[in-house]
Amino acid sequence: MSESPPATPGFQLFDDSVPYTTIRCLKEEQLRSVWLLDISGRGLTTLKRWPVNWKLRWKSLFGQSQPQRQVTGAWRLLEAGVNTPQPATPVYRAGQFYQLEMPFIEGTTVDEVLKNASPAAHSELARIARELGEIVRRLAEARLRHRDLKLENVILKPPQSNQGPPSLWLIDPVGIRLCNSLETSLICMLDRLAIQPLNEGIPLPLSLQIICIRSAIGNLSRQHRRQFFQRLRNQLKRSVKQA
Repeated sequence: MSESPPATPGFQLFDDSVPYTTIRCLKEEQLRSVWLLDISGRGLTTLKRWPVNWKLRWKSLFGQSQPQRQVTGAWRLLEAGVNTPQPATPVYRAGQFYQLEMPFIEGTTVDEVLKNASPAAHSELARIARELGEIVRRLAEARLRHRDLKLENVILKPPQSNQGPPSLWLIDPVGIRLCNSLETSLICMLDRLAIQPLNEGIPLPLSLQIICIRSAIGNLSRQHRRQFFQRLRNQLKRSVKQA
């Protein structure tokens, strides 16, 4: 006898009267999970779920739980002019879980683009590197930093109706933090972007790194750039040793 497929879980959504279809589980870690749903009238939706426990409840008292940081991080990104899914619901309780619904962004992660890119795609990669640097600059100028900026959480979204270039979207804003130092913010995020490809063996031409950095520090005065590059080099050396 052939084994039957695992049962698809049913969910209690924010608007439980709306029909939906569960497509697949996108991510699962312990009892936390992320699901892709097709909700009637809304389309593809990401459902994020966190189990209710004492740690989450305690952090919620101070507005520091992961569900709360997902929402505040998303709104901070939007206020800074960075593309990210706007929360479709508040964080809400559904049985033994807290849940949050957000639009699903279709596209390809930037790390997948780099892994599969051909030499002929350099001009497209240069455009991505430049836009990624602009995102870093916007966050730093808004007195924000993304402490866990990963290429796998940056989506290259195709243009609608094939008009215009693809756009970059950040899909996991939980790592967004306030940061009053422009240079510290820039160094933190550029360091994160550089270390992940090194750790995973992703080919990343030096020319693309230079394009990204130049785009990120475009508004730094010339007198501050030498000191900035020294701090960035020192941070990269420390990160490489710790990797």
